[in-house]
Amino acid sequence: MGRPLKKDVNGVNVIGEATSNTGVRVEFYDTALRTDGGIVKQRGAKTFVVAQEANLDTTNLKDSTSTTTAVLKDGTPSAAGEMRLFGYVGSNSGTEVNIAKITKRVATDFSGNRYTWALENDSTNDYIVLTAV
Repeated sequence: MGRPLKKDVNGVNVIGEATSNTGVRVEFYDTALRTDGGIVKQRGAKTFVVAQEANLDTTNLKDSTSTTTAVLKDGTPSAAGEMRLFGYVGSNSGTEVNIAKITKRVATDFSGNRYTWALENDSTNDYIVLTAV
């Protein structure tokens, strides 16, 4: 799996908290609908346990309700078990890039391009900023 996610290289939490707008936000398909949420736990470089923001409880993972195990997909999630994780090149006004694989230090897109990454906050949410390697 490589280095697991917990905090980015600057020490910012990657896994979200129920009471704040911190952590990576993802899109995923939960049973019958596409929704936004956060990462509860990492299973591998491409697989995560995710939950809708209302159900996100990282202080006690056993109490997180409505969790879904999902795999990264290029494009909008359209079936159960799919999710989309994306970042922006340079800043949140830069080019949006779908991420195929992510480790503590490197994110790889679906074309095989590699990026270093860090979280930044625009006062509403954290977002991933990518820098080409």
